[in-house]
Amino acid sequence: MHEDLATAHSDHERATERWLALVEGASPEQCGWRPAPERWSVAQCLDHVTITTGALLPGIERAIDTAHERGVRGAGPFRYGPLGRWFLAAQAPGSDARVRTPGRYRPAADHVDMASLVARFLATQHAFGAAIASADGLHLARVRVASPAFALLRLALGIWLRAMPAHTLRHLAQAERVRADARFPA
Repeated sequence: MHEDLATAHSDHERATERWLALVEGASPEQCGWRPAPERWSVAQCLDHVTITTGALLPGIERAIDTAHERGVRGAGPFRYGPLGRWFLAAQAPGSDARVRTPGRYRPAADHVDMASLVARFLATQHAFGAAIASADGLHLARVRVASPAFALLRLALGIWLRAMPAHTLRHLAQAERVRADARFPA
């Protein structure tokens, strides 16, 4: 597996495990608690990650299938453009980049059924992990995928495959800050 895919896979697995550990045994009150009206709860962070990854998956899967059909293969190392590199860096936990969340990616307002949300999250994570594996051998810089939110934003497959686990980890860190808040329900 190419280094970019190995990184994506590792980050993806780590994010999934950490999310499950964060919500395991948490009450509905805890998952829905918000530190301020404009801030998201743990459940909202998880819902956002699930919505965002789920929206991107069909485009990634189509791009991978088409690339396999057309033989767009490569072994790397892959060079990504400045926009892609910026996008990847902006998704990372600790990044100062702030992007307004498009409406289609906004989480449910309140009262999320956590069992259903976790099941959707796991299904989406499983499908994303399969996409990472199926991209092995492709030219990760030449295969392009359009953003479902901004069709003009077309980034390299390798960027998307690394950015989404980074995005998941970014919102995990956000949810961990919510749980660490001194006012978090016991």
